[in-house]
Amino acid sequence: MTAIFSEDDENIQGMFKRPDKKQEIGFALSSFYILLFGMWGSLQFYAVTILLIPIFIIPIIYLIYSIVDGFNDPLIGYLTDRSTRFTEKYGKRYPWIIIGSILAPIPLILAFIPIFNSVILAVIWLTVMMCVFETLATLREINQEALFPDLFRYEDQRSTVLGYGMFFTLVAQFIAAITIPLIIYLLGGATESIAFIGTAIYIIILTYIVLVPYALWGVKESEEMKQRRVKLDQELKGHEPVLKTVKRVLKDRNWMGLVISFLIWGTGGLCFIGGMNYFVLHYLGLGIEATILPGFILITSAVVTIPFWVKLARKISAKNLNIIGMSLSAIGFFVYFFVNDYTGIVIMSAFMGIVWSGNWGIVGRMVQAQAIDNASVTNGKREEATYQGILRVFSAFTYFFQSLIFVIVWTLTGYNPERRANQTELARLGLKLNISLIPASLALVAIIIFVIMYTINKEKALLNKKKLVEMGL
Repeated sequence: MTAIFSEDDENIQGMFKRPDKKQEIGFALSSFYILLFGMWGSLQFYAVTILLIPIFIIPIIYLIYSIVDGFNDPLIGYLTDRSTRFTEKYGKRYPWIIIGSILAPIPLILAFIPIFNSVILAVIWLTVMMCVFETLATLREINQEALFPDLFRYEDQRSTVLGYGMFFTLVAQFIAAITIPLIIYLLGGATESIAFIGTAIYIIILTYIVLVPYALWGVKESEEMKQRRVKLDQELKGHEPVLKTVKRVLKDRNWMGLVISFLIWGTGGLCFIGGMNYFVLHYLGLGIEATILPGFILITSAVVTIPFWVKLARKISAKNLNIIGMSLSAIGFFVYFFVNDYTGIVIMSAFMGIVWSGNWGIVGRMVQAQAIDNASVTNGKREEATYQGILRVFSAFTYFFQSLIFVIVWTLTGYNPERRANQTELARLGLKLNISLIPASLALVAIIIFVIMYTINKEKALLNKKKLVEMGL
């Protein structure tokens, strides 16, 4: 199948160096960092069931986390866009990616160590470790995402790299979905703090192993890229005063349409993901190990459908691709309302794997790359990290809104998150709503906002690529 914009890709041959296959694969290995966030996803469950932090405190923790994130994301993006100290020798993004990659896992494991018996001190410790982890993870992620549209200029290569990345994401998700609950179970179960500590250590060791080829092959910038970025910095095409830049980003209709829709859709996705453990344990009455089989089926389904999403990404516009992906997720969430047993979860996992394969790895990043291309043409500057910083400000609040939704639903339905607590039928209904109708409704709203605000179609994306060549960007 012919890739979209293949003619335009031929036009920019010689203008930008095409990274080789080793770098494509090396960059895609970044997907293994989702292992950290697989463990991160257990923090809320850990805080409620192990640390026994009252449920009304959880949204406050995430609000503080979101505010810190809201401050440092655009700041980190702006400062790294502006930084010129290491560009000529090491590259624009490489030093920050490596620093964040090495340091981020440390506060994550510290977050799972119950140092204090006092609930107040436990809340403070957990909040601080979450904020430190987020800051260091942001340093890596913003610069990696900023590197992507600059490093991979060809549409066919972007979709190929994202295809590799989705494959590695699914491998990482397979490892997380199977081994995290298994190790927790083997180390004493979901009611023992040592089980979470041991599992966190295991996940972090895996992450450091993958860091080696990722750092050596994937995110190193060529001499051509270094010199081009030095030139852009000298010509002041790389940055402006922070307030002026942020205001301009917030006025970018396409980027903000993407950001707002992601905030709403992502909140729904977190409700589904975060609510599944509670659903399995307190609705179905099963142990944490019961999540292994659905996880295995979801990942298998996702791996099988990667080629479908890659081919579709080369055939239709990124906008339409994103609409399809979000629509499928809305349908999947809705159907979960009718799931009442373990068999239903297993069956639905196959469908959700199809959604996961595209939405979380290929579709969103294709849309982001084209939106950043459009912004670069409009502004005459490469400010990828600043744009990613704004996206992360909003995405950070997904955790706050998800936890707030849970507290509201739990309070209204009388859910008791304590170990082995008996749940009323109303409380069980609330657990189901958290993984079904609530995320389905949020996904529908996100689709409407994205359709209205995001205007970059296939022809516009092609025109932007040509203009970037003309502008030397």
